[in-house]
Amino acid sequence: RIKAVNPSVKILFYLNSMVHYPRYEANKSFQLDWATRKRKNPDKYFKFMNRYYYYDHRNLDFRAWWINRALEMLDNEHIDGVFVDGICATPNRRGYGKGYEQAYIETATELRERLPPGKLLIGNALKNGANNPLGGIGNIQHLQYLDGSYLERWYFTPKSIVKTMELMREALKEGRIVMLKAVPDERDAVPKWDEETSLEEVMQSPDMTMDERYALVERMIRYPLAIFLLIVEPHAYLSYCYGVNADPKNTRNGRAVFDCERFKELKRKLGKALGPYVKEDEDGEFVFSREFEFLKVWVDIESREVRLEEKSGG
Repeated sequence: RIKAVNPSVKILFYLNSMVHYPRYEANKSFQLDWATRKRKNPDKYFKFMNRYYYYDHRNLDFRAWWINRALEMLDNEHIDGVFVDGICATPNRRGYGKGYEQAYIETATELRERLPPGKLLIGNALKNGANNPLGGIGNIQHLQYLDGSYLERWYFTPKSIVKTMELMREALKEGRIVMLKAVPDERDAVPKWDEETSLEEVMQSPDMTMDERYALVERMIRYPLAIFLLIVEPHAYLSYCYGVNADPKNTRNGRAVFDCERFKELKRKLGKALGPYVKEDEDGEFVFSREFEFLKVWVDIESREVRLEEKSGG
């Protein structure tokens, strides 16, 4: 049904690298023996959020199950690839014992080698602040077996944002796909939100129409959009929403506002990029700009001030 609406949409099978979510039908055949046991207390298991078992990629039976589960899904002509989540959880952790990150990389590499031609392998891999023995700075080494990376939770400090920009630029230079997930932030509202009631509370009103919700969420898009435009190249994609639930009835915090095609700010004419982003040292430590044929982007990452200056012909 999705491809009947838009045939160019790519549908990926969700495959977590380390965490077992039992409610998925594809996970029903998981065996408890494949979960990670505590090294000093092997009768007990490590759990994510004290609820979900962690996978043990050192177990060859588990490794075969994990890979085959993905390959079986790719037999479906409507499934275009695999999305591997949670790659940041794969390095060795205290108490796990040795070899976890290496075992995961071996598993993922085998999946890559067995992937049918034309199918995609995308991961939640790139992460500012990551510096693992095998994954490398920002987990960039995981791109050796991936076609690209999804990036989330990248926006907490100016330094982390700059590092994320550098990671995305490096990935795009290598021909990889970049999928940047941005979340609406009331601080970025244009014009500034100065009502007594928070913007979040306003959007929870059951009386608001979807058009009104989209208009409110769009007021906060300029800052993440400017960050994205600093690095945008072919194969770079921006996702701007609160969560992953697109149900129109899911009105909490405007979470049903999901379709980026409805944002007017994304309809600006760019034209060709006239070069990569540059650091504007005279304006401040975290000020960057980039010029396109029909638009100049200027952003102070620390103050969150944005200028999108249209040029003649734009």
